[in-house]
Amino acid sequence: MGKLKKPKNMATISRLGVYLLIFLVSIILIASITNFWKSLDYYVYKTFYLDDTSSVVLKEKMSLIDLPYHAEDSETFDKGNYRKRLINLLDTIGAQYDANKRPKAVILDIFFTNDKEELEPLDLALKRLKTKGVKVYGVYDMRDYEKKYFENHDAKQARQFYENYFEGFRLHTEFQERLGVLSYSSELKFPTESGGYQFVEALTVKVARDILDESTPLESRDYILPIGTKSNVDAHTITFKHEPGQIGGGTFSKPLNMNDQILIVGSLEEDQLVPINQTGTHLVTWALLDQLNHNQLAKQPLDSIPVIIGLIIFFGLFTVLVFALLFKYVKSLQTKPLVIAILSFVISSVLLMLLGLGILATGKVLPVGLTLISILVAAVLAWRFAYKFLVTGVAEGSEKNDVFISYSHGNSEWVKKNVLEPLESATINGKKLKIFFDEKSIGIGEPFTAKYMWEIVDSKVFIPIISEEYYGKNHCKNEMDLAVKRSVEELIRLMPIVFSYDCVPEAFQHINFTDITVNPNFIEAIKEELAKEI
Repeated sequence: MGKLKKPKNMATISRLGVYLLIFLVSIILIASITNFWKSLDYYVYKTFYLDDTSSVVLKEKMSLIDLPYHAEDSETFDKGNYRKRLINLLDTIGAQYDANKRPKAVILDIFFTNDKEELEPLDLALKRLKTKGVKVYGVYDMRDYEKKYFENHDAKQARQFYENYFEGFRLHTEFQERLGVLSYSSELKFPTESGGYQFVEALTVKVARDILDESTPLESRDYILPIGTKSNVDAHTITFKHEPGQIGGGTFSKPLNMNDQILIVGSLEEDQLVPINQTGTHLVTWALLDQLNHNQLAKQPLDSIPVIIGLIIFFGLFTVLVFALLFKYVKSLQTKPLVIAILSFVISSVLLMLLGLGILATGKVLPVGLTLISILVAAVLAWRFAYKFLVTGVAEGSEKNDVFISYSHGNSEWVKKNVLEPLESATINGKKLKIFFDEKSIGIGEPFTAKYMWEIVDSKVFIPIISEEYYGKNHCKNEMDLAVKRSVEELIRLMPIVFSYDCVPEAFQHINFTDITVNPNFIEAIKEELAKEI
C-alpha cells in the first residue's frame, strides 16, 4: 500500500465565505440586541480592577451645600417651602457674588418640574443670578421618562429654567449600576416626535468642559465612576440654614468662602440611593472630580471602536487558526472536534487575558465581552465545520485502530466466531491488533453514529462483512459509504469479506473482496493482507 495522501482543504472558498458571514452576522446581532456582553465587561472590570478610594480626594475648590427637603420646624416635605429656601440660598450666593466672592460655578442637583409652586419667585431668583453673570447648572429630570417622545416628558418640566438660565440647557445625572460597578454616559439620546433625537449631555461632563475651557467636540462614550470616601466629602459639606418665617437670606452651618469655588447644591439625607448606599449628590461630586482630573481617578475602558472591532476579528481568526493547527497536527484529537473547540477557546481566552494585563499597565481596562463572544462563536463554527468535514471522510485520522469490523447484527455470532476472535488472537508483525468492534468499543450513552464514523476515520483497515442484509441496514450503509470515500482518497484500506458474490451491491462489485464460498480459509488471506498494511 502506498503512502496516504494529505487531506484535501477543509472546504472550498465559498464554504469558508459562508462561515465567515455567519460569524459576522452573529457578532452584529449579539452586539445590537443583547446586553450580556456588557455584563461580561463589568464583571471583568470588577474582578480585576480594585478601586483605590484613597486617590479620590475632593479638591479645596469644591464645596457641597446641603439644602434639606424639609424646613427645620417640620419633618414633612413642602415643595413650596423648599423652593422658598432655595430662593434664599440663590439670593445669598448672589449677595456673595456682589461682594466679589464669586463662585466659579453653581450646580443645582435638583429637578425642576412645571407644577407652579413658587415657580415665579424662583424664576426671578435665577434671573437675578443670570444677570450677575453667575454660571448655574441644573439637573434635568429623567426619572419618569416614558420611552415614547421627548416632547411629552419635556412638557412636564420647568422648561423656561433650562432654556433661559441653566448653562448647557438640559443636563442629566443618570448613573447605572451593573455588578457593583457604577458608570454613566457622556450623553443620552431620546426620540422626538419629528423623528430625530434630543441629546442630553452629562452634567459633570458639561461643567468640566466649561471650567477647563475645552472646545473639542463632545465624545460620546461611557465613563466608569470612581467612588471616594464619604468622610472626605463631609469635610467639604456645609448645610444651608433658613429659620422658620425668615424672609430672605440665610446662614451656613460653618463659614463658607465662595470665591472661585464650585458649589454643588443638593439634599443629602433625602437623596439616598439605597441599593448602593450612596447619595446622588456625592456621585455627581465624584464624577465631576474625575472629569476635572481628565478621568485619571479610575481606570477607564479602552473604548476605541476600531480597536474593539480589530480585537473581535483578530481573536476570531486566531481561534480558528488554533483549531486548524490542533486538528491537523494532533491526530489523536481529530475525531474529537468538541475537545479541540474547547482547547481553542481556552487558548484564545488566555491570550486575551494576557493582552488585557498588558493594557492594564497603561491605565486602561480592556473591554472583553464582545471579544470573548467572538472567540466562542468562532470555536463553535470551527467545531461544526470540522464535524461536517469528518463526515466527508477526507480527514487524515490518527490511525489508532488497526482494524474496523463492520457487520449486520443479524450475523453477530458468526462474525465473532469467524472474524473477531481469530483476529484478536492473531499476532501480526509481532504485535496484537487494535480492533474496533461496536459491542466492545462503544460505551453506554455514547453517541452511536458519531462514534463509529469517527472511529472509521481513525482506522487503517476497514473490514465489512457483507451479507444479504448488510447494505440494507442504515448503520452498515453509513459505515460502508464513509469507508469507500476514504478509500478513494487512499486514507483507508478496504478488505471486504462477503458471504457470496450475489450479496455485493452493484456499486461495490469493482472492489477486491474475499468470498467465503470460494475461499473457506479466508481469515488467513485477511491476515496476510493485514501484514502488508499494519
